[in-house]
This record gives sequence, C-alpha cells and structure tokens, in this order.
Amino acid sequence: MLGAQGLVGGALASGLAHAGWRVAAIAGRAECDITDPAAVQGLLARIRPTVVFNAAAYTDVDRAEREPDLAYAVNATGAETVAAAAAAVSAAVVHYSTDFVFDGTRPAPYDESEPPSPQGAYARAKVAGDRLVAAANPRHYILRVGCVYGHGGRGFPSGIVRRLRAGETIRADCERLASPTWVREIAAVSAAVATTPHHGLYHCTAQGEATWADFARLAASLVGVPAERVQPVATNELPGAPRPRRAILNNRALRALGLDTLSPWQDALRAFVAEETRLAAPAARSD
Repeated sequence: MLGAQGLVGGALASGLAHAGWRVAAIAGRAECDITDPAAVQGLLARIRPTVVFNAAAYTDVDRAEREPDLAYAVNATGAETVAAAAAAVSAAVVHYSTDFVFDGTRPAPYDESEPPSPQGAYARAKVAGDRLVAAANPRHYILRVGCVYGHGGRGFPSGIVRRLRAGETIRADCERLASPTWVREIAAVSAAVATTPHHGLYHCTAQGEATWADFARLAASLVGVPAERVQPVATNELPGAPRPRRAILNNRALRALGLDTLSPWQDALRAFVAEETRLAAPAARSD
C-alpha cells in the first residue's frame, strides 16, 4: 500500500494486517513518488501485489489554491499512474476520493450516481483522479470518504481531544454539514470491499450529519470540559478555500453488498475519545 505515513494510510496499514492481509507499507515520496511513473512501475513490478491500496494524496485544501498543478499531479495524474501500474501487474487498485467532489447544494444525500460538482483546485483534482483511475484500471475500487479523523492526525477533528485537554477554546464552524468519519472504520470497509469482485465507486462515510461545532461539543462533553470551550463560528468567518456546505454521502453501493459497517458519527467519536484517553493515560502517569 502507498501513503502509509498519512492518516488514512496509517489506519490502513494496521487495519489490513489485522484483517489478515500481507501488507507492504510504502511510507512516502522518499520510498515511492507517485508522480514518477518509473518509480511506481518498478516498485509494483518488484512487489507483485494482488491489490494496491493508494492512500498517497495531496490533502491540503487551502494550499491547493496556490499549488493547483502540484495538487493535480498527485491527486489526478499520480493516481492514474498507480492505477495503470497496478493493472500492468494484474493487480486491483483501491483509490480514495472525497466528499469535496460535490458542491453541497443538494438538500438530500449524494449517492454514487450523482454527477460531481467540484469547487476549488483540490476538488477538481480529485474529480479528475476518480475518472483517470477508473479508465486506467477496470479492477478499481474508488472509495469517497470525508472529514476523516484518527489518532495522531494533524487536522482539526483529529486534534480536538488533545486541544480541549490542553485548555484551548475551540473555534468551530456551526453551519457547514458533514459526516465526520473515523479512519479505522474506513480501513475496515476497505479490507472487506477489496475481497469482492464488485469493482466500482463507493461512498464510505459515517452515518448521520453534523457541523464541526456539533462534533466539538460532543467531544467536549466526552472529555469532561465545559461546552463554553467550543465557540461556534459562521462559515464565512473562517478563512480558506471553498468547501461544500452540505456534502452528505449516501453509502448506497456499500449497503447493497452488506458492507456498510460504518457507525453513526456519534458512536464512532465516543469510541475514538475512549481510545485517545487510554493512549494518553501512560504519559499522564509518568509526569
């Protein structure tokens, strides 16, 4: 698997091993730059995998507005390179897309049949990547995920528990709706769907919807800090690239296979916070 150093990739490396897969985890560009076709082809020709899980991606939504060519090189043509190299060694490819492919103006959840409507350089590159991967390798599984969080992540949802425990006040969007999803559950679905012959596009997000303020308030209650430590903020008060206002995905294709095992976002957050607490406990006792 590629991109093992990232949030999704790290969860995949452990989740796939737990599910019984033999995993060759490639950490980052130093080991294999997916924008270098010769490097990717050489790696896969040497490893000869049956499935390539590609979690390598350009994920900085805001910076992509300043680096659109780099975002496209990684998320579109780089993803195509991996898919084509996998096909050349008769391997399937698992590719990770995003809820950002939609503009979020639809009042109902988006299922896999809805046409993309991307905003911003990051989203446009991801839409192109989905199309190029599907064309390059007929044995593809494209999983659209969104608002992911996990242990050690650097993004907003991953760091909420640490920041609340450190005494910070959290400024959180109280308008934009999403389905915050624990990467551990994405890894479990990935391991399951890649064993099936049902190639195609899948939505893969937690059940339900929430604003980031909702998410932060529940996290605050779970770690026992006052709700006042979460400061709701309107979307237009926050800087950054365009983001969908309501990118809620319908996991219709996973449900059809009986593989939609993703929890309601509240249940997943409770499990995540409980585990964060256990992981932090030894460090706390050693102070």
